[in-house]
Amino acid sequence: MKTKHLFWAIILTCVCMPARGTIYTGVCGENVTWSLDSETKVLTISGEGEMYHEGHFSDTLHWQGNKLYSSIRSVVIEPGVTNVGYWAFANCVNLTSVSLPDGITVVEEDAFYNTGLTSIVLPNTVQRVEKAAFSSCKNLKSCDLGRGVKYIGGDAFYECKSLEHLRWSDCLETIDGYLFLNWGTGDAPASIPLRDTLYFPPSFRSSKCIAWGLMHNVPAVVWNARHPDDPSGVSSPLNIGTSYGWSLNKIIVGEDVEYIPDYLFYGYLGDTLVLPEGVTHIGKNAFQGCRNLRYVNIPDAVRYIGKEAFKGCKALTQLALPEGITTIYSSTFMNCSLLSRISLPSSVKVIGDYAFSGCAELDSLLMPAELRTIGESAFEGMKLQRNLLLPDKVLSIGGQAFKNWSSLESVHFGKGVMLIGDEAFAGDTMVTQLTSLAAVPPTVSETSLATIPDSAWLAVLPEARTLYANDEQWGRFRMQTMPDSLYVPTKVTVEAEQTTALFTWPTDTAAVTYQIDIYKDGTKFCSLTLDSYGRLLGIAFAPGRNNKSVQSVEFAGTNPQPYALSFMVTGLDEASRYNYVLSTLDTDGTPLHVYIGDFATTGYTGELNPDSGNEITPTPPIIPYDPESTHTGIENPDDSVGKDADISAQLLIRSGELLIRHDDRIYTIQGQLKK
Repeated sequence: MKTKHLFWAIILTCVCMPARGTIYTGVCGENVTWSLDSETKVLTISGEGEMYHEGHFSDTLHWQGNKLYSSIRSVVIEPGVTNVGYWAFANCVNLTSVSLPDGITVVEEDAFYNTGLTSIVLPNTVQRVEKAAFSSCKNLKSCDLGRGVKYIGGDAFYECKSLEHLRWSDCLETIDGYLFLNWGTGDAPASIPLRDTLYFPPSFRSSKCIAWGLMHNVPAVVWNARHPDDPSGVSSPLNIGTSYGWSLNKIIVGEDVEYIPDYLFYGYLGDTLVLPEGVTHIGKNAFQGCRNLRYVNIPDAVRYIGKEAFKGCKALTQLALPEGITTIYSSTFMNCSLLSRISLPSSVKVIGDYAFSGCAELDSLLMPAELRTIGESAFEGMKLQRNLLLPDKVLSIGGQAFKNWSSLESVHFGKGVMLIGDEAFAGDTMVTQLTSLAAVPPTVSETSLATIPDSAWLAVLPEARTLYANDEQWGRFRMQTMPDSLYVPTKVTVEAEQTTALFTWPTDTAAVTYQIDIYKDGTKFCSLTLDSYGRLLGIAFAPGRNNKSVQSVEFAGTNPQPYALSFMVTGLDEASRYNYVLSTLDTDGTPLHVYIGDFATTGYTGELNPDSGNEITPTPPIIPYDPESTHTGIENPDDSVGKDADISAQLLIRSGELLIRHDDRIYTIQGQLKK
C-alpha cells in the first residue's frame, strides 16, 4: 500500500513541479491532443478531426502549472486537424509563430485574440474565419487568408493597429460585421496603415456592415460584386465608404457591377466616383454624406435610386438622371447645397417628400411631363429659379413644397392640379404672376398661397373666371382672362439685326426639347437644341463651318410670358437670308409641331417669303433618316438644297417648303414622294 501511494506522489510531483525541458500533454478534442515543450515553448496539436469549441483547450493549459499557457511562443498544428478551436490561443501574448496544415477549414471565434502574432498565412482549405478571430492582435502586420475563404466574421481585425497587408480570396462572399473597427482615445483616433488594395470579387454577396471604422491610408477599394444580397431590413448595412470621419483614398467600381447596395459609399470623402454602364439599381443612402463628391455619373440603365441616396452631397453641382426612372424618393437630393443643375427624365411621375429640400443653388429645374405628385417640402429653400411651370398631369402638391423660393416670380399650374398643401408657397413674396389651366380651382388651405401678394395677377381660362373669382383664396388676386393670342400663339417671330436673331415661339406642354435648324443658301448653317424652358443644351454645326462663328445667348427673362419662349442667336452673317425649322420634340425625339420660315439680317436687299412662320403638324410621323444608308448625295433639281448639305438631317428646305430626306428620296411632310 505504501508503494502505491509513493507511485502517485512521484507522478504528481512531475506534473506540478516540472523540470527544465519537460513535455506536457493533454486532450483538446475528441480525437485531438496537445503537447508543449516547456523549454522551446512550442505547442504541437495533433490528431484527427476538430478541436474543442467551448474553451476546454485553454482552460486545460491554464491548469497546468505556472502560466504555461501564456508562455507559448510557437504553435504547430499537424495534418489531420480540421479547425482552429474557439478561444484556442486567446491571450497567448508571446505567441509569434503559427504553422497550419492543409485540411484546416475553419478558424473559430476569438481563436487568436490578443496574441503576439506579427504575420500569419492560412492554408487554401480554410473557408471560414469567424468573429474576432484576430481581434486585438496589435502587432499583426501581415495576414494572408488563402484562396478558399468565403466568410469573414465581424470584428475579425478589431484593434489590429499595425496591419499593413491583408489579402483574401477571389471567392469571398460575406463579411459579417465591422471589419477594422478601432477605438481611439480623445483626439487621437486609432488607425490602420493598410497598404493593400482591397478587392471585392464578383462572388461577394454580404448584406451586413463592413464599415472600416477608423481605418485610413488604404490605396483603393475595388468593388466588383455583381449581385449582392438585397440589404433591406438589415440593421447594419453595407458601408465601404468610411465611418467616423476617415476616408478611403479611392473607390473603383468594376465594369460588371449592376447593383449598388444601400449605404455602400456612405461618407466616402473622395471627389469622384465612376459607375459602369450596367448599373441598374442604386440603393438608399448609397452616396449619403459624400461631402466632397463633385462628380458621379448615373448610367442610362439605372431604373431605381433609393431614398436619401445623395443626401448631404454638398459639393455636387450637376447631375443627369436617365429615362426610365419613375420615382424620386424622399430626401434623395436633400441638402445638396451646391447643386445648380439637374436633368430629370420625362418618365418621373412622383417626386417624394424633401427630395430637393435645401438645394438653394438649383436654378434650372424642369418638371417632367409625366409628373403626377410632388411631395411635402420637395423643393423647399430654392433661391435662384424665377419661373415655375407645372405640367398638366400634376395632381397634387405637398405642404411647403415650394416654400421660401426667394426669386420666384411666376407660377404656372397645369390643367390637372387638384390639391395644393399647407404653406406650399410660404415665403414666396416676389410672385407677381399666377396662371392656372385647371377648369376648377385647385383645393387650397388658408396658408397654401398666403404669402403671395394680393397684387399678383391670376390668369385663368375664360370659362373658369367666375369660379376662381368666387373662391375665398384664389379670389383675392387680381384676375385676368387669358387672351387667345397669348393662350394659343400661331407662329414663330424672328427679330433679326446685323448679326443676331431673336426667336420667340409658343410653348408646347408635351415638348421635352426644342430644336432650331438654321439654313443659309440651302445649306445647314447650325442646329441648336434647347430644353423646355428655352435654355441651350447644345449646338451642332455643318461640316466645314467654324464652330466658333455662331454663339447663343439665353434671352434675358427666359419665359417672358406664360405661353411663349425666347432665345437669341448671335454670330450670323451680315446681310444674309436664312431659313429656319423650329421643331418641338417629345421624349423620343419625334416632332410634335414644326414651324418653318425665313428671316434676314440687316442689309439684306432681297425678298422674304410672305408665308414665313407657318406651322405644320407632322402627320404621319417623320420618317427617320437611315444612318446605315450608303447615300452620299441627293438629286436636287432646283439646287435650293446644296449637295454639301448635312446628309444626316431629317428636315430640308426647298424653295421655302419643308421636306424630308430618306433613302435617296425626298418626301413632303405628309409622306408623299417629291418629284
